[in-house]
Amino acid sequence: MRFLISADIHLGSPIRSIALRNTDLGERLKQASRDTFARIVDLAVAESVDALVLAGDVFDNGHPDLRSRTFMIAQLSRASEAGVPTVLIRGNHDALLDHRAYGELGPNIHLLHKDTPTVEIGGVAFHGLSFDAAHVETSFLPDYPRPLPDKRNVGLMHTSLDGSPGHDPYAPCAEPDLMAHGFDLWCLGHIHAPFERVDGPVLAVMPGIPQPRHFGERKGGTVTLVNLGESTPVFERRTVSKLGFSELAVDLQECTDQQDIFRSLRDGFLATQVPHRDIAVRLTATSLRQGADFVSELAEEVLEGVEGVFLDKVTVMPPTRPPGNETDDLVRLMREEIAGDGFRQSARLLLEELRLAMPSEIVEELDDSALDTLLEEAIAGVMLALHAERPE
Repeated sequence: MRFLISADIHLGSPIRSIALRNTDLGERLKQASRDTFARIVDLAVAESVDALVLAGDVFDNGHPDLRSRTFMIAQLSRASEAGVPTVLIRGNHDALLDHRAYGELGPNIHLLHKDTPTVEIGGVAFHGLSFDAAHVETSFLPDYPRPLPDKRNVGLMHTSLDGSPGHDPYAPCAEPDLMAHGFDLWCLGHIHAPFERVDGPVLAVMPGIPQPRHFGERKGGTVTLVNLGESTPVFERRTVSKLGFSELAVDLQECTDQQDIFRSLRDGFLATQVPHRDIAVRLTATSLRQGADFVSELAEEVLEGVEGVFLDKVTVMPPTRPPGNETDDLVRLMREEIAGDGFRQSARLLLEELRLAMPSEIVEELDDSALDTLLEEAIAGVMLALHAERPE
């Protein structure tokens, strides 16, 4: 049997941070989550899979707007009419969602939870438990049913497993315990970067977020096809995201005028284009003369003539060792200051305050590893303030 596995679709995610920087890109991202979900259903139908599996966080919160819910029902009903049933669980984001509040989900759409943890489809037993609270600190695994004898058994779980950078521990579960539970296949959700684990005949799949919402989720964008045969399940990732995120580094040091800068930016943006997919670019320009505002303004002009590429963020960094003893001395003193334990502790506390105040969908962009990047950008800002000029 063949299954298409996805999770963390986050329908209705507000996309606040990107919308503040780029309104058009924010609107495209909101639509992209819907378009990507439709692509997932298209793929399930085209591949004639035996089940579509959604391992939690279909919605972004426990109070989805009726439009998002209607959209989900319409898509899953389309799959059902094509002979593809859906099995799903609630994750931590949609934990409080009462799917029955507006009627049943529809025929061949199976929500697994503590009252109904198992459903059989085509001789395969699917087992799953849904979140009933926004945060669960203990493992769900002890409460999962035992595998049914003489059947292939598939588990759905929304979990941080043993932990992942940038993720709080949600329903943590030791990976060896998970793989030893007796199921043939585990379909997992919660961690937005995809991965697979194989232990003998057992496969665990974390398909990742199918439509990334910000640069920190750029490793997502996929779903996973699994063939459950008589031996170890075989998997294949498929890209489904309507919009992806990309890094672009452009060196502007040799540019002598504005036209040179324009051409360098255009060549870089054209190289990021992907057929049939929008790309949000995080641009890092190397220059000691042009500031971020000027580069951003020119980049927006360039992108008016580049199809399917949008500007997420612009950072201008000076060369590694710019000329000038005064600048070198200032940078040296700044680096000595930020290397001190007291300074770094204060910076970490400030970073944590910012994390608590930020929308949940972008907290991962300010994980502990972001501190050094932010400090380097601060030093770069000082250096550019000393040297930047606007070319004619």
